[in-house]
Amino acid sequence: MANAQIRKLIQYGIGQGFNVIAPFIVIPFIILKCGEDNFGKSAIGLSVAFFIVVFIDFGCDILGVKDISINRDNIDKRNYIISRVVYIKCFFTIIFSILFFIAINQIEFFHKNKELFYFSFPVFMAQIVNPLWIFQGLEKFNLFSYFSILSKNIYIFLIFYFLDQKSDYIYINLAFGLSVFIAGIIFFFVLYKQYEFVLVLIPFSELYKYMYANKTYVLSQTFIWMQLYSPILLINYFGTAIQVGQFRIVDQIISIFKTYILLSFNFIYPKICFEFDKHPNQAIKSWKLFNIANFVFLSTLIILLFVLSYEIVDYYNILNKEYLSNLLETALIYPILFFIVYAFKQLLLALHYEKIFSRIIIVMSILNLVIISIVYKKFTLFGVFYSFIFVEFLTLLILMTLILKHRILSKNNIYEV
Repeated sequence: MANAQIRKLIQYGIGQGFNVIAPFIVIPFIILKCGEDNFGKSAIGLSVAFFIVVFIDFGCDILGVKDISINRDNIDKRNYIISRVVYIKCFFTIIFSILFFIAINQIEFFHKNKELFYFSFPVFMAQIVNPLWIFQGLEKFNLFSYFSILSKNIYIFLIFYFLDQKSDYIYINLAFGLSVFIAGIIFFFVLYKQYEFVLVLIPFSELYKYMYANKTYVLSQTFIWMQLYSPILLINYFGTAIQVGQFRIVDQIISIFKTYILLSFNFIYPKICFEFDKHPNQAIKSWKLFNIANFVFLSTLIILLFVLSYEIVDYYNILNKEYLSNLLETALIYPILFFIVYAFKQLLLALHYEKIFSRIIIVMSILNLVIISIVYKKFTLFGVFYSFIFVEFLTLLILMTLILKHRILSKNNIYEV
């Protein structure tokens, strides 16, 4: 069993290495060809697209993964779950495509960069065929890695193919969307061949019942988007496109850790859900061991990055290296808190505390935006990361209080509310 988990972790790690390496390859090239300001504009388009993705995915990264992990050996049930998600994704893709098209043509903010937003359509349309949540639920991390490697290689190729001058920044999000879509089509064929996947008919009444039952959780996911991506829109509003680009560079560097944390979450989450369903005491043990080891590993890397902050910033084709080096050093506090919060999130979601967690996320996301709006004028980009750190620390205190209050880590009380 231990060897099997190590093998899965290695398979998973190889694929995620490409997720980490790809930005280091393409971002300096993007900035060289398009400039910091246009890189910032592309980040705005991507943020809007990711907002739409929240609704299109309808929580499949958590809800779908949990359902697949519990029913992984039941082919009929598995096909029902996948089909349900695909139909819901298609429904919301159509709805939001129409709304997005109207917004581009009627709202000045979108219309003045309409080419950028038109070419951002593939980002959320590609989510229909994004199979990563299925591979997570099945714990088929070799397929997860193969998909990541293929999609990132397509993305890198398209970036180098499309970008030649400053105005080509409008193709950055197109490259991202196409890479996911092409790889998704290929790997859905793999699901058909290897896992007997077929679309099954599901009455609309059942789809509506499922969407209604999970609407609160999906709403909370929009607030997670607010936490992760809306600061880019606020920086664009209060500052400049260049500041958006500077923020995106530092954010992309610390996103190495955020990506690793999220992917680590995805790796262990199906196992935790499965074990809590079958062997709760073993689930607590697995959760503790995995997250303690992960915290030590992550902290070591963050300390190393802190020491080498100037050298890392110097790698990018930017002008104000000293400023961004200091900003990066401040920002590196955030991933540590982010990791601990997500470790507790694993526990709460596996034990069906979705509603409580959702309420916390909603409140903290709003608080984050309020603080950024208040402090940006005085602290500029430093104020954004001050807000991130404060809100994440406050979230951590609330989660720890909740866990202690309900004795969630007690072996005899893990299902008490």
